[in-house]
Amino acid sequence: MDPQSYREFFGQLPTGVTAIVATSATGPVGLVVGTFSSVSLDPPLVSFMVTHGSRSWMAVKEVGRFTANILASDQRRLSLTLSGWSPSKFRNVEFDADRANVLSGALAWADCVIDREVEAGDHIIVLATPCELTVVRPARPLIFFQRAYHRTLPVEDFRAPGWG
Repeated sequence: MDPQSYREFFGQLPTGVTAIVATSATGPVGLVVGTFSSVSLDPPLVSFMVTHGSRSWMAVKEVGRFTANILASDQRRLSLTLSGWSPSKFRNVEFDADRANVLSGALAWADCVIDREVEAGDHIIVLATPCELTVVRPARPLIFFQRAYHRTLPVEDFRAPGWG
């Protein structure tokens, strides 16, 4: 299968943007994923996917737990900052004063314990147990769609023919 066609096809499916953050012995570590998802209610499980060899994932995995921060539409710059690999990428990142690993301005967060990894082609599916879930503020999520960031509009704001 042609990798470009594969990416283009799945680029038609919008995804939320989630920052996975943990605190290691040397400070915060983490990465941004577009694959964070609910897996099971009983038992509670969440998942996300990372590429094999991700240094950021290895640093989070070493801690054994993480906080998933669902980013808001006004956090595009934060997403870009945390997307790369740099030991200093968290240098100017603001955190909630009361909760470790919770990014200031996140829509919601979930503290999770890593359950297991599942090999899947050139990726790893990470399964984790959420221990605490909190919705922080009512705002629109940051969306990644067709290789760019977007904001959502509620259906009532979308005035197209055929939409009630």
